[in-house]
Amino acid sequence: MKLISLQIKDLDDSLGGGFPHPSLASIEGDYGTGKTALTQHIVYSMLKAGLTACVITSEATVKEYLEKMKSIKLDPLPYYVGGRLVIYPLHVEGGRWSKFLSSLFFKVTRCFLELYKSRFDVVVIDSLSVLAMETPSYEFLTFITRMKNLVSDGKTIILTFHPKFLQENIIMKLKASSDVYLVLKNAEMAGVSIKLLKVVKLWGTIGERKDSISLEINPFMGLRVLPLGGVRI
Repeated sequence: MKLISLQIKDLDDSLGGGFPHPSLASIEGDYGTGKTALTQHIVYSMLKAGLTACVITSEATVKEYLEKMKSIKLDPLPYYVGGRLVIYPLHVEGGRWSKFLSSLFFKVTRCFLELYKSRFDVVVIDSLSVLAMETPSYEFLTFITRMKNLVSDGKTIILTFHPKFLQENIIMKLKASSDVYLVLKNAEMAGVSIKLLKVVKLWGTIGERKDSISLEINPFMGLRVLPLGGVRI
């Protein structure tokens, strides 16, 4: 395991040195808490470190995903054109998801990652909520076991999810199995809306870390760490 710098010194210091690779990372948060922006920053840092990344998104097209990265001062285009960043959007014709389709896509995603694991170092599934909200516990446990096997093969797997869309017992299994478990919440500081990142679990780092980190996602400055004093959730 090695630590990948997130290109923001304050964030690296708050996390104990950087982001661990390989690892199984889970990022929990409601809508609008910055899960996608945080994972995009992690992916970009992995790309800058020479790794290859695969993003599976149920929330954006390829163009939208690339534009979101550019909106927070990240330039993914060279990596996308060069083939080191691959984005797979999951869409259902007519936008009509069902229990059957969610379960099917969930299994297809797992099999795809296992079959083509030699093509990537980092995988992001954003978001797991759509794929796993109707998944039986035993299927989800199988999925987590397979993802842990990929981590053993040297991969980093990053899963984002909305807590209201997953069963409590599934969230507990995910929390127990993850090497990194982060929770994002909306907060307010001095009248300004920010994101509060809570570090629930973080294995593999070497320095002291903070339990809570306040973040601002600014279209002019990108992602940055703010002083924690005066934060209200």
